[in-house]
Amino acid sequence: MGRRSAEKSSRGLLYVLIGLVSIGALAATLIVVNIDLIREKYFEYTSVDFEGPGFGEVIVRIDEGDDGLVIAEKLFEAGVVSQVEGLYRLMLQTNPTFYPGSFVLKSQMSFAGALEVITDPNNVKIYEIAIPEGYRAVQIFDVIAKVTGYSIDEITLEAEDLVQFGIPEGAPSIEGYLFPATYTFFLEDTVEDILGTMVERMKQELERYNVAEADWHRVLTLASITQREAKLSPDFYKVTRVFYNRIERGMPLQTDPTKTYNYDGLELSKQQQDSNSFNTYVINGLPPGPISSPGSVAIDAAVNPAPGDWLYFVTIDLRSGETMFTNTYSQHEQYVKVLRQWEKDNPDWYDN
Repeated sequence: MGRRSAEKSSRGLLYVLIGLVSIGALAATLIVVNIDLIREKYFEYTSVDFEGPGFGEVIVRIDEGDDGLVIAEKLFEAGVVSQVEGLYRLMLQTNPTFYPGSFVLKSQMSFAGALEVITDPNNVKIYEIAIPEGYRAVQIFDVIAKVTGYSIDEITLEAEDLVQFGIPEGAPSIEGYLFPATYTFFLEDTVEDILGTMVERMKQELERYNVAEADWHRVLTLASITQREAKLSPDFYKVTRVFYNRIERGMPLQTDPTKTYNYDGLELSKQQQDSNSFNTYVINGLPPGPISSPGSVAIDAAVNPAPGDWLYFVTIDLRSGETMFTNTYSQHEQYVKVLRQWEKDNPDWYDN
């Protein structure tokens, strides 16, 4: 073979190789394009979306920290949207902001419709329950019922199971174990959830003041009476000192809120009051359990009473809460006369 022939053959081989490479590159390009098209068509055909506004009512809860995928899964599992992937893809495209809380949606909503509901903070549905200090269980049940729609019977029945709330054995009821505060609850929270949260909050407060579990009941009982008797924060500590001093001397506490206390909230007749096991005019020491829900100051006062030798106290101005303390009955009687005069000068006070 001559040199020209060899060069021609080499050049021909080179052209063939170049042609093969070109064809390969073109095939690779076509494959990439085809994959993109396939992916696009796959998303199009698999993102089966519900049409229309949906029907019925579905409550979905979004918790703090839930990401888009978790939320999409919740909506799918609740029957709100047709699939997780389609909704999640829409989230990635729109980069929405989510808000924790409960949302009222419908079954079989479109991806866009569902996303519109859960990204509007005005659609967050929660219960806000405010419990004042000194409220009794029956009053707390009434507040819960009015806010949530649960019946008094449902709440009362759930409250009877003290074991589930970890309330000490021997407690006559849930009375005193529901911490007074403002709470927020989700729409789907049960009565057990609501009461349990309030009990746990009370336990946290007792732990904050280093009250041993064995002393919970005693401290709450004393604090609950103080809560109903004291008017001004500094006086809480003096009132509990009066009670401690009386207990040490074997004197009855003789506090009016215990005389009329009844877990069911029913008004007691004179005869019922005299036989009431909570009536500290007829029993010595503390009653069988709390008579109200004490707040932080009352609990602190029960743990850290003020130093003093007082045995009596009386509020002489019901409007300002001014209260006088003494260790003699004769001085106490003089203060009672001041109160009676105040009542005479303010006849409309009890009508307010």
